[in-house]
Amino acid sequence: MISIAILDGGGKARRFWCRRAKRMDNLRETAKRLDERAEPYVMVTVVRRKRPSSATVGDKAIVTADGEMKGFVGGHCTRDLVIGQAQECLRTGESKLVLVTSQPPGRVEEDVTVLSMTCASEGTVELFLEPKNMDPPLIIVGTSPIALALEEWAPRFALAPLRISLEEAAPGGVADEPPTRLRNQLDLHTGTAAYGVVATMGVYDVDGLLALSALPLRYLGLVTSPKRWTAMRTDLAAAGASSEFIDFVTAPAGFDIGALGPQEIALSILAQIVERRRRHAQVRWRGQSAEKHPEPEEATDSRELAAPRQVIDPVCGMTVDLEKSPHRLVLDGTIYGFCCAGCRDRFARDPEAYLSHA
Repeated sequence: MISIAILDGGGKARRFWCRRAKRMDNLRETAKRLDERAEPYVMVTVVRRKRPSSATVGDKAIVTADGEMKGFVGGHCTRDLVIGQAQECLRTGESKLVLVTSQPPGRVEEDVTVLSMTCASEGTVELFLEPKNMDPPLIIVGTSPIALALEEWAPRFALAPLRISLEEAAPGGVADEPPTRLRNQLDLHTGTAAYGVVATMGVYDVDGLLALSALPLRYLGLVTSPKRWTAMRTDLAAAGASSEFIDFVTAPAGFDIGALGPQEIALSILAQIVERRRRHAQVRWRGQSAEKHPEPEEATDSRELAAPRQVIDPVCGMTVDLEKSPHRLVLDGTIYGFCCAGCRDRFARDPEAYLSHA
């Protein structure tokens, strides 16, 4: 009888540790997905426990920004308390030690939050809560030296850089619009308010701004000149951007500090972002649906999309490689290629003006 009890106890222990290992593997996968999306969450770890607490030292759980808990660090009573404390961590961005006990100590150590255990079990568990992905994302559009400098410097200002570009976009269908190709490179949590800078140096500025218009933003800067921005406002409106969005864009981006060179210009932009973050946190763009001006229809039949590799830009007459150019447009089943976003936008506003003498 004794040997049977030992074997049975060993079996229970193995099952317990197998379940725990599987739970931890699932938790690691969840954390990986959240990290890839730059979604804020709190990692909760049991650092001490006292019977009859059901948790084990080393147990972990994740609390997401919407208050969902994944993993196990205690029973139902502990769960509700932990979620509340985790949401506080997400608000402050600070880690904390939490002691949940039915017998509060007479002397509480500094920086320890003590909460009463309300369940009848009367156990004690001490937890370490660590917020993750609290640095807001900085979305940088372009491959210019200024874009690369922003990507390099952003982490020093508690910003998580994410650079996207048409040059580095995955190959798509010839009918894919440039803003769509840019947005496809983003994998952000839908509720994450980001900062954005478009630094394509005039190559596809309008497309870069439109790509970010669907996102909730705290700041959106455009590297350009005041004169060019005046003209671009008209282009954005023609492309379907709302007047509210156009007014939200900061252009030229950055403070006027007499900056010379990509590094100094990037510094002036980051300084402006810090000022927006610390002094004007209430200024936000909520995001809009990808509204467009009346665009030519996209062909759905693959035979309609058949096109030669080389085409002529109907605006300027340059030869364009359709497979390489990010500037394309489909009209009545015909794919037109353009040398730059400017030519594409002019054609989109009045196709007949260019086709009548093509």
